[in-house]
Amino acid sequence: MKSSVPVLLTILLVGFISPAHPQGNTADTNFLGTYEELQPAQKKLVDEWYAEYNRVAGDHLSSTDYNHLPVSTRTTFEAVTHALLTTNLTDNSGNGLGKALDFVQAIETVSGKVPKARGDLQFRVYVLLTSAALDTLKQCNEFYRDHDNTVFHRGYPINYRQGGGEPSIQVSISKDSRHADIDVDYRSSKFPMALFNGHLRAANSDVRAGNNTQRHIRRWIGLSDWWRDLFGLPSAQETVSATQEGEIPAKPRKGTAKLDVAVEDFLSAWLTEKKPERAAAYLSSRSFPCLEEYGPQAGTQLNFGLARYAAAKDMAATLALTGKADELQDVVTAFQIQNDSFRTMKQPSDATFSLAQVTNRAAAELECDPQRAYEEFDRFRSAGSLGKFGGYYTSTFRLRAPNESSDGITLLWAKESKNWRIVAWNIEPEEQKPDRLPDTRSPKSPATGATFTAGRFQYDPGFQLAVSDFFRTWLIRDDFAKAATYFSPRCYGCVELYLDDGQTPPFLPEDQARYIQNSLAAVGNEIGLITRLEEALEPVPPEGDDLKLMSHADKGAYSLVALPDYLADSFLCTKHSKKSPYQAAASGSATYGNYYAAIFELRTPGDHASAVTLLWQKQDSVWRIVAYELMD
Repeated sequence: MKSSVPVLLTILLVGFISPAHPQGNTADTNFLGTYEELQPAQKKLVDEWYAEYNRVAGDHLSSTDYNHLPVSTRTTFEAVTHALLTTNLTDNSGNGLGKALDFVQAIETVSGKVPKARGDLQFRVYVLLTSAALDTLKQCNEFYRDHDNTVFHRGYPINYRQGGGEPSIQVSISKDSRHADIDVDYRSSKFPMALFNGHLRAANSDVRAGNNTQRHIRRWIGLSDWWRDLFGLPSAQETVSATQEGEIPAKPRKGTAKLDVAVEDFLSAWLTEKKPERAAAYLSSRSFPCLEEYGPQAGTQLNFGLARYAAAKDMAATLALTGKADELQDVVTAFQIQNDSFRTMKQPSDATFSLAQVTNRAAAELECDPQRAYEEFDRFRSAGSLGKFGGYYTSTFRLRAPNESSDGITLLWAKESKNWRIVAWNIEPEEQKPDRLPDTRSPKSPATGATFTAGRFQYDPGFQLAVSDFFRTWLIRDDFAKAATYFSPRCYGCVELYLDDGQTPPFLPEDQARYIQNSLAAVGNEIGLITRLEEALEPVPPEGDDLKLMSHADKGAYSLVALPDYLADSFLCTKHSKKSPYQAAASGSATYGNYYAAIFELRTPGDHASAVTLLWQKQDSVWRIVAYELMD
């Protein structure tokens, strides 16, 4: 539902991480999240990472260049390695097998926030494993073998998860057992909203999002959540008088003026006049969900009546970093987003900030509230105006403090009651040139393996007709009761895997069937009226040996995959826990024709939402769905 993770305005505005003068003495700054503050085991990994990169690339980077990486890159590295470092491994006899971090031989690269990318390509660390890593995972009690990654984690099919529920560490391993991508899953997928909410999927492994930090610390004690301190700046706030109720105007001071005047007034009120309460008047209530997801207030439900006061207080704390500024040019500098969805506008202050008109789709992708994002996306899709330029605009800039500058900041503006307001914001836009990030992966690394191509495959024509009728019954004809009849009682065990926290699992078969029908109805009603499946669905190609991608009439909406009998167990919902770990079967001679899978995801704005795999089998001469899976 969103193209990028929304970030609290104050987070964006105080995230000074990219030194304007890299040779400066970063140890003299008050900013945390630096190489100097890493634990010895983490420092060792960074030292060896940079040394190996310099050897391969002939470069001369220093380990302290780590300090200048984007916030999302550093928080990802620190959260993943901290979870590994504080996870002790034991065998069945209770003997110690060391720490989980011990099976990591070296860091290859780190992937932080990557807007519009799939969740399996963001917020993870790519590593070289020790030669004993796979054996250690097999022996230890703390991890269990989950079924192979057959859709995402390209090149890393062998899948181990930490037991005990979320948050948990996931280790996806290459076939040669020497390379892996490792992330922390903070949130489990919920059906049906996981199909719409790409934002939650990306935030699933972002330690900064929502209450992920609190979840992390509850399981792995001792993480220094320095980004909270930085963004909240409690030490700075002690020197700033709190904004009192009534000080924030009901309307922005120059909200009815031209957009460039309103943007400049917002920045001036805040950074040069040092009146953040006047700047906060430009915040739309549409932007308040950002405050709940990131920053000092993250993980708590914010009283919208107090949201502007909370933002004003946080913006006041930012002033302790920027210091005295007589002119905006002293603390703000422009950057442009080079993208066909952004049409740059000329205006007098283009050295301070850039303005652009954006397409309706780009605006929906920048929305902070995932529900609002999908509703806007669907509204524009229905009107056929997703790619058109409408009433949305962006201002883009970086903040500057002595010897430092922030990540790129994007504010989304729109008119509300004749006044310009900030309705959303974003950080680290994909169009920015990335900071120099060491990457020691080989060009032939697991993640660059061959992709599947569609081919001819003989299959029961009744299967294709059944799948086509199911999707049309569900999403075009909105006959949810009939669509639910395609689900076999064998898949009722999947229901419990995707319930909301605290939700009582339906026990009786009729209750499980009713849950599936209600879920289908919730998705269908959310999608609304469509005439073609391609309007709502898009195909997801498979990954994995012996999976055969099939050509069919609806290939623009979903993928059809033939799988051999020996792989069918890996798709069943009973193989998703430590109590019943997946046992990989030897491929041998692959027998096809008894099982197929349909794989798809909903077309949503921005980050890809969860994909769905439907496993099909013929029962009593009728093709039915015998298992389903939400994949992040």
